Order: sequence, then structure tokens, then C-alpha cells
Amino acid sequence: MSFWEAMALVGTMATILGVFITIYGIINNRVLKAEAKSLREILLRIEQGQNETRLQIAQQMEHSRREMAEAIKYLADLSHDLAGLIHLEGERTREVVRAKP
Repeated sequence: MSFWEAMALVGTMATILGVFITIYGIINNRVLKAEAKSLREILLRIEQGQNETRLQIAQQMEHSRREMAEAIKYLADLSHDLAGLIHLEGERTREVVRAKP
């Protein structure tokens, strides 16, 4: 085999290898595009789920704040009423102490 025959054989093998690498690259590119699209869809669904969860938590927190405000107002009313009862009992006790000779 002469030098030029060997060069032709090597050139042919390199061309065949280049064709296989090109075909592999094209197939791999299509697969990667499909995987990227699938990954984007998954991430979008995760983001939507997180947004819905945040909205639900915000609504529940607002509801809890309202309930807490109502409970604090109720306790304030009770403490005011209790203070009035304590004042009345104190007045009655003073009257009883003053009435005793």
C-alpha cells in the first residue's frame, strides 16, 4: 500500500466518522430540545403550584388575622366589663365597711 492509498483510506475513514458524528449531533440536538421543553413545562407547573400555595397561605393568614383581631376585641370588652364589676364590688365593699359601726 502506497502513501497515497493510505492517505485516501484515512481520508475516507475520517469522512465516514465525520458523517456519524454529524448525525449523532443532529439527533442529540433534537433530544436536548425536547428535554429542555419538557423541563420548562415541569418548572412552569412547579412555579404555578408555588404561586397557588402562596396565595392560599396569604388568604389563610388574612383570615387568621381577622379572627385574632376579633378575639382581642372580645378580650378587651371582657376585661372592660370585668373592670366594671371589680369597681362595683369595691364600691359595695366600701359601703359595707362604712355601714358597720
